[in-house]
Amino acid sequence: MERHNLGKISLLTAIVMLSSSCASLHETGSNYGTAIGCIGGAALGGGLTYLLTKDAGKAIAGGLVGGLAGCVAGNAWQNREQALAKIAEEEHIAIATRSLQAQAGSGKKAVGIVAQVEDSGMFDTDSAQLSVDGLRQVRKIASVMKQDDQNGVVLIVGHTDATGNANWNQTLSENRAQSVGRVLQQAGLNPQRLYYQGAGSSRPVADNTTASGRSANRRVEIVGLANETLLKQRVEQEGSNLAYLRYGTQSSVSSTKSVSSSRQTAPVVTKAKPSGPSTNRTPVTTSSKQESVQTASLPANGKNWIDFGGQPVSRSTASLAANLKPRSRGFSLIAEANASPVTGSCLADNARVAGEAKNLASGKALDSHKTREYYAGMNGRAWAGLVNNHLVTLSPVKVLTDNATVEANPKVYITQNYQSRGNRKPDAPIAAVANAWEGEEDILYRVYLPASNEQPLSCIDLLVPKNATKAQQGQLFYSNHNSAYMAGYHPVRS
Repeated sequence: MERHNLGKISLLTAIVMLSSSCASLHETGSNYGTAIGCIGGAALGGGLTYLLTKDAGKAIAGGLVGGLAGCVAGNAWQNREQALAKIAEEEHIAIATRSLQAQAGSGKKAVGIVAQVEDSGMFDTDSAQLSVDGLRQVRKIASVMKQDDQNGVVLIVGHTDATGNANWNQTLSENRAQSVGRVLQQAGLNPQRLYYQGAGSSRPVADNTTASGRSANRRVEIVGLANETLLKQRVEQEGSNLAYLRYGTQSSVSSTKSVSSSRQTAPVVTKAKPSGPSTNRTPVTTSSKQESVQTASLPANGKNWIDFGGQPVSRSTASLAANLKPRSRGFSLIAEANASPVTGSCLADNARVAGEAKNLASGKALDSHKTREYYAGMNGRAWAGLVNNHLVTLSPVKVLTDNATVEANPKVYITQNYQSRGNRKPDAPIAAVANAWEGEEDILYRVYLPASNEQPLSCIDLLVPKNATKAQQGQLFYSNHNSAYMAGYHPVRS
């Protein structure tokens, strides 16, 4: 028994010594890629060998082999980070890099890198054509991504700010990502291992209501990963990453109105040209004066105004999205996403539109093997609830368990004076768009209605516990076209 314990101690000591000696090869602050690779390789190699053989000697050997492999892999990703930093300095562009580590149980290993490249003149105005400077910059980046491991995969993701139409933004960002992919292919990368995706304005990393925030959101993201399995994991996680809920997709807020009414203001400006290329050129600044002129012409009470008995929205109005807890189960690429305490309601958001990741060689979407299982009560049933005597119904509600994927957008039916007058005939249905976000315990189901002076509703937020048939919490936002209001809404599956 004593010898058995000594064997365990020797194994752990060997792993720690290996990790320390490997990390000492690069002692600067930028060595975390190598260090994590060494630690992860040693821990996984030694631990797995010991579990399989129960032999401490073999486990030490396994730790040495795993640690060496981890050092090599970690060093490769670290070299790319350093090379990208050099390009950023040479080209005077912002490139933010981050190492990706795989986590399975207690083991971690460097498996990739993410580079966010700000699009400052990289593309011609309203075009997917790379500018002269952009082509030079991308060629340099391509030479870096080509280094070392040729068995890995690369995903290029295009991102825009939130000005303009969401569908146009998605198409433009996808075409730009494909253009960058072609340059990587010309540099010698295998197109079979190159993927591109257009995320449009759906994944903001900064505030779209400021010029600097919009500039940060216009970017090209380049992800290098060790294999396609990890790529699928990355794509799935980013599609429901709660970190992107920190910032809304509103592009402007009038200086003459409070933040509570931003949803009624901004869509009037940003959706005036539903198919026009009004976004993601050289930085666009929205005029507050122009906004105030447009909003001043709105009627005090639209003809479809309905009193849902709510309270005026203020800056202190709590957001349901802030209650989402990040998922922690299963294999994941770290760091984990965290819901921000400043997460806004649907008033500060527009429907988010993102495309699929496609292979550069074939043009086919990455096979993600989506499940056909639905969350409880979200398999196409209607959800209905009374709000100040008015029945508000969402139908159908269809959300897959695979990353809370919305399979069908609902229509909103409002039956006024449902109880007091015995009315059973709803008003004309309103076509809506829904997004869903998966937390550890709940689903945030967010419904966006078309921006219009005549709409009785602005948007709806529902926080639905998993495996539940009614909403735990709900917020229904509406406006008299001067001020925004919020009423509680607790629908049940009907």
